[in-house]
Amino acid sequence: MSVVCHSSPSMPMLAAGAVKVSYGGAFHGALVVEQDFAMGERMRRILSELAPGRRVVIASTRAEAMNLLAALPYDLVLVDMRLPQNDGVSLIKHVRQAYPGADSVAMSAADDHELVDAAISAGAAGYLLTEADDAELAFLLRSIERGGAPMDSRVARRLLGMIAASARPITIAPVMTRPSAPTGDRPAPGPLSPRELKVLRLIAQGWSNREIAEAVFLSINTVEFHAKSIYRKLSVKSRTQAVHEATQHGLLN
Repeated sequence: MSVVCHSSPSMPMLAAGAVKVSYGGAFHGALVVEQDFAMGERMRRILSELAPGRRVVIASTRAEAMNLLAALPYDLVLVDMRLPQNDGVSLIKHVRQAYPGADSVAMSAADDHELVDAAISAGAAGYLLTEADDAELAFLLRSIERGGAPMDSRVARRLLGMIAASARPITIAPVMTRPSAPTGDRPAPGPLSPRELKVLRLIAQGWSNREIAEAVFLSINTVEFHAKSIYRKLSVKSRTQAVHEATQHGLLN
């Protein structure tokens, strides 16, 4: 069993299930699940520099990670998608279902289309390519404290290209469509209002909240309110997941 824990002596560890107190920074407890020791240490160092004094723990297998998650609270879990037997996907699903307050961020050395699609479908809030330098990885992870999704630009560009190719062009004017029947055993999302559908479609085209606000003559706070409502109804935590889920339910057709 290969578990490494680093934390500040002045900051007591929280008991499992304890209420988290906001100390500022990007996270309070981070779990790095990485089978390569050197890469695990690299991610630990980046996270420690990003939020000094926070608890950062390394596990090398899904089994170790499951035990650690059950023992202490974490709000950030980095998952190596190269774990054997598809353990990365199953771990992300477990975190999403059992620990909804934690963000799972998948990572791999390169942009493997199958791994990225599997991670996003499983519930990952972001995807990192570890071939990026430390400064870029730190920049992406820092977006979590603003509620963002740390997504490597190469992965995001490809995903947006796929979404744009599968969705027909739309205008700013509201267009009412009925969601198609859900496929398989995927539960149908809550009904979206016409304005939420409009915001969702603009999100799918890569528009920022500020650009959407200017286009539809709303305040940015109102657009952010609609975006959060969309996330809640689709049971997702990021723009990328929202677009993926909407595509699965035919909301962008």
